[in-house]
This record gives sequence, structure tokens and C-alpha cells, in this order.
Amino acid sequence: MNNFRFWPTALFLWLAGSLSAQTSSAFYPEEMVVIASSLNLREDADINAKKIANLPRGSVVEFIEAWNGGELIELDSLTWGSWYKVRYEGKTGYAFSTYLANTFSLFFENTYMEEVPPMLWYGVYARDSFSDELRSINVKVQDQFNEMFGEYIKVLKTNQKQESKFIIGTLTPLKTGFVGQLGLFDPKTLFFTAALQPGTQVSIYPGNEPNDTITRPTWGLAATGCATLDKAYVMVKDYRLTLLDYSTDPVQTQDLTPWVRPEISDANPSVDLLWFGDLDQDGAPDAILQDCPYEVGCRASLFLSSKARPGEYIRKVSEYFWPDH
Repeated sequence: MNNFRFWPTALFLWLAGSLSAQTSSAFYPEEMVVIASSLNLREDADINAKKIANLPRGSVVEFIEAWNGGELIELDSLTWGSWYKVRYEGKTGYAFSTYLANTFSLFFENTYMEEVPPMLWYGVYARDSFSDELRSINVKVQDQFNEMFGEYIKVLKTNQKQESKFIIGTLTPLKTGFVGQLGLFDPKTLFFTAALQPGTQVSIYPGNEPNDTITRPTWGLAATGCATLDKAYVMVKDYRLTLLDYSTDPVQTQDLTPWVRPEISDANPSVDLLWFGDLDQDGAPDAILQDCPYEVGCRASLFLSSKARPGEYIRKVSEYFWPDH
């Protein structure tokens, strides 16, 4: 999850209500980088607890667990976040989430960002009418008036004239160039739907450069469930999202449902496929899914094949919350 500081008032109220009770779909990165000029590692989850170490900007910590289930804490009148138990150079203690960022983070242009984390930056762009490419880019934050909040807020900008489909900040260098055959589609074209509603089945694939005849894996995303009319509203029950490996016999699967399950029991799932391709360039599909698990707000989640564990095809590595959805 991307962390926050000095958010506009309306934005903070949304976050406080949405993130205070995360359960099955809560996500925490395995590693995080310090984005403050320095950060105190403390013995307990308390601003007055004993200091164990001082972590300089750019330090990488290993995430262990979120204190008290990731409870949102007011550190001071302008700073909110959660206490994370982390490990740094053999020392284990607590650090405040506001000053940490995922070492592999997903972002979008013109969305809120307080400061640029110390990372390498890449953007995915439409290379031509048929393919996407990954470019190395420079990013900055810039003040921009936001009509919703009625004030200027800091937003993410790049040094490119063309607007990106999405942006990646990472400590690991990525290979630039071809990353897929236009993995982001207009749902009205090519008989393709991005909405993963019950009864929908779509394919994701890494793509091939022109004249590349190597066969690469194609996987399916299948959404199932039962839609019924409850008085004046359609209710979806038993929603499941399953990844299928078409190359195996019988077909092998991975259950992605826990990552897109609404936190409110009577809320209908809302899941969309935003992008697919081969971002990590390992020859297997990667994907970005968007869901709306909380009462207000949605998130985009990046899944990479190269981070999959035994029994998995893809694994979630980053998410970005949309406070204006």
C-alpha cells in the first residue's frame, strides 16, 4: 500500500474510514524503503518508546507484521499511519508506515504524492497501435489545483510528453522495451470486456515482439458467482476469481478471490482487468486488477509472475488506492 502524509481533509476522512479495518484482502509488501530524511526504529509501537536504530533515507527494511492489525494511528495533528514491525541489519523494531514505501510500487500520473521516494522510475506507454513499452523516466511532484478538495495538492508528473498507462518505482532495475501487445483495452473494442463479472472469462498473455515465434504461456481469468434480484437490487453471491493454466491437463488453477473479496459482506464485488503483459520480462503474463473492497474507494493491484511462490502463477507485489473513486 502506498503511504500518505499531509493529505487533504476530505481525502484523509476517506482513508480513515476505509483502511481502519482491513481483513482478508489486506496487503503488506515484503520489503520497504525509508523515504524520510531519517527514521527512528523503536523498541515498541509508541512514539516515546526506546530508539533501537536510526535509519537513513534509502534504507531497506524487511516487513514482519502490522501492529494491531494495521490500526490507523494519529502520530500528530498532520501525520497519520500505522506501526509496522520491521527488521533492519539484524535489528527488529517498530517504524511508522508514513515514512516507508514499497520497494516495488505502482503509481499513476496526476495522482496524489507528497514526495518522490528514492527509487528507479519506469513508465508503461503505448509504443504504437499494437504494443506497449517500458521506458526509464524521471518523476517529480507538482502543485495542482484539485476541484474536489478545493485546494492545491501535490501530484505525480513525469518528464515525458506522452501520458503513461501506469508508473513503477522500484529499487530493482527493469529491462526497458516491449512489454506486451496493448494489454489495456477499451472494453468496447475487439469484443473484449475488462469487467470481471460472474460469467466472464478472458485471457492474459505476455505478448510477442514482431517476428518472435516463441510460444509463451496464456492464462485465463474466470469470474464466477450467482447473481440474484433482492427486491430492487442485484446481489452477487459466492463470487470467485480463478486463474487457469490452459497448457496443463487437467487445467491447473490459482484462486485469486482473497485479493478481491469485498470487506463488507453484503457488498457486490467490482473487479476489472486494467492491464496485462510482461512487465518483469520473464516470458509469463503479469496483470493489474482493480477492485473496490471498501465502502468508498478502489485500488489497483499489480501481480507479477516472477514473484509467484510454489503453487502460484502470479503474486501481488503492490497496490495503489484511488481516493477519488
